[in-house]
Amino acid sequence: MDSITVAQAVLQRLVAKLGDAAASQLGVTQAAFALFLNGTEALPDRVFLRAVDIVLDELQHIPSAESPHLNRAEAQS
Repeated sequence: MDSITVAQAVLQRLVAKLGDAAASQLGVTQAAFALFLNGTEALPDRVFLRAVDIVLDELQHIPSAESPHLNRAEAQS
């Protein structure tokens, strides 16, 4: 089984979120994006950081499994 890099995993997450718009959101061509996604070309740092920003923005909107417990603990104090 082939392993993927962290950069490829981030790009896969980005594709799941944005679909065909992923490349344009990163400011790269579809052809370049495909090379980055399959690991043929190394992902430039600026593009990787932009992809991480987009993915993290998505994750900030997902409620934490622990948040209800924290809210109850705060309410009891």
